[in-house]
Amino acid sequence: MNTKTVVITGGTTGIGFACAKYLIDLGYKVVLTGRTQRNLDNALLKLGKNVIGYLSDTSNLSEIDTLVAQLKNTFGKIDGLFINAGIFKASSFEDTSESLFDETMSINFKGAFFTIQKFIPILTNPSSIVLNTSIVVFKTFADTAVYTASKAALESIAKVLNIELAPKGIRTNVVSPGVTESPIQKKSGMSDEAITNLLDHFSSTSPIGRIVQPNDIAPIVEFLISDKSLVLRNEKIIVDGGTTL
Repeated sequence: MNTKTVVITGGTTGIGFACAKYLIDLGYKVVLTGRTQRNLDNALLKLGKNVIGYLSDTSNLSEIDTLVAQLKNTFGKIDGLFINAGIFKASSFEDTSESLFDETMSINFKGAFFTIQKFIPILTNPSSIVLNTSIVVFKTFADTAVYTASKAALESIAKVLNIELAPKGIRTNVVSPGVTESPIQKKSGMSDEAITNLLDHFSSTSPIGRIVQPNDIAPIVEFLISDKSLVLRNEKIIVDGGTTL
């Protein structure tokens, strides 16, 4: 059984939750973060074992400091960090407000940036950082301007991290999901009809004949977290069912 300890930011629903369950089933110890007590409690109840949860807002640097201090006290060191917390709110470029821009960049990029920075002292040698980005970085979708920018910004630092953190034995790689059925669509402000049309479109046009599910992404994240990927640096694994072929 695996004894590694892995932190998943934004791990209470969707991709983060699926990855937590998959890792726990393989024997990993998992730490989840979430922004609401209700979602955190529900996730912990469903996962049951080898998991601990913390309320922590990735856009709040003082809360990241508190989280790292708590984990250092509890575990000493962490073996893997899955930067998964993120938001998407659909808006055209012309209609994007300053508040939406700031919120998206604060969570998706700034929060991710400083989470990584503050976790460095408690990451083991060797250890793995996995960034959850999106196919929007290389495939264009309308009404995603600031979301696309935030994910592209996150991907852009992976090379730098791999050079600067190499002496510490810390590697960074990327998982890039395609359109995935998860709560992120509902949270985006899309109508039920729009969500259904989106999922139906990608189901019908995908070579696999269905929409990507969070469970499809979990094994890829485990591979990148595990020692099986020790020689990988700055790799990006696209998990989209072939929709961007």
